[in-house]
Amino acid sequence: MPFAAAPEFKKHKAKCEAEAKKIPNSGDALAVVKKSGDVEKAAAAWDKAYKAGDAKALRAALADLLQATKIFRAKLSAVIVKAQKAKNEGAVEVAADMLGGAMNVEQMAQLESQSVLKKLEKAGSAKEMPATTFFADWTSAKKMFEALTGKKKPAEGFLLAFRASSGLEKATKALDAATRANDVDALQKAIKGFEKTGSEYFATVKKKAKVSVAADDTDIPDESEEAFNYDQALAILLKNLNVIRKEAGDILAEARK
Repeated sequence: MPFAAAPEFKKHKAKCEAEAKKIPNSGDALAVVKKSGDVEKAAAAWDKAYKAGDAKALRAALADLLQATKIFRAKLSAVIVKAQKAKNEGAVEVAADMLGGAMNVEQMAQLESQSVLKKLEKAGSAKEMPATTFFADWTSAKKMFEALTGKKKPAEGFLLAFRASSGLEKATKALDAATRANDVDALQKAIKGFEKTGSEYFATVKKKAKVSVAADDTDIPDESEEAFNYDQALAILLKNLNVIRKEAGDILAEARK
């Protein structure tokens, strides 16, 4: 039977909700599990594109699904870290179970998408440019940060630093232009520009947020809830920047062949 993301996700969600009713002190995890409408919507859109065999729609739907599951997984991870500190085993158990289910759906959708796209490419119907671009990836990364930090209003200095990202927008557009042109020299120059701008931007934002985050940080400081949220969100923002850099590097390596 072909894989279907939406039914698989809903089945696991229902399982976790049923478990939560039997497990004491799992309310925080259950609240996050219930607020998974964005993932369900994205999964349904992916299922539709997958069944249609439309390469462009499938790429776009996969990008949306990965974005939705990233945000959802980050929120579940936040619950797990806080519950572990509070020694709330019930919330940890439910959140960890749902996290595993979300990751499974995400991984299966990626594998199935790759398989379909390879078949379509061989048939000559999947050669159009990817639906997502580096500029779109950066825009999504910023939206994810805002979603993860919720409605909390940051300090004015931090907000100004976070939104002053015109340099990165310009840098990601340069990456897109060089990729479309398949120009090795231009792409190499664009990558260097992105690295420089990205490093400067992140350093400024991190300083204004008054937190300490590294690319491989997994531990969250035992501070206020606000610091906890920003620290985690900044770590994810940095990792998204690193993903853009790696993808651009992969394209450059391919162009050099």
